[in-house]
Amino acid sequence: MKENDRTTEAFGTEWTAVGVTGEDIPQIAELERVCFSDPWSEAILRESLDNPLYRFVAVKEGARVLGYAGMFLTIPEAQIANVAVDPQMRRRGIARSLVRGLVREAAEAGATVAFLEVREHNAGAISLYEQEGFVRVGMRKNYYDNPVENGYVYVREIG
Repeated sequence: MKENDRTTEAFGTEWTAVGVTGEDIPQIAELERVCFSDPWSEAILRESLDNPLYRFVAVKEGARVLGYAGMFLTIPEAQIANVAVDPQMRRRGIARSLVRGLVREAAEAGATVAFLEVREHNAGAISLYEQEGFVRVGMRKNYYDNPVENGYVYVREIG
């Protein structure tokens, strides 16, 4: 996202999903380490930021990254790959702002459908995705490692 920020008001607080710069990558890498059992490295995050087919958005408070999300665009599809929020900042609407920011970015890029996978026991994320219009269409057996867990596949038409 470049010039037009995406704003979502939730739980009495307004959050804006904005574009990510190279300066944000160390904080995003730390969020990866805190939030995921199999985190992306700082090097992979930097490569993704430089890839024109990959898009990131973040919610920041000043220079502090509170959460971020990323997707891979292969028009007409968008594959949401990452959504991470600082554990101390969860349940405040940040993830919702991030997902909405990615969906808007995908639509602006010409995507008509968005996909994502989520751990089958991640009830909070599943609830959010379903509230945002994603529908479960399948399951990938043993998709995740650390621990091994099935992944649900969700899809949402956009545009």
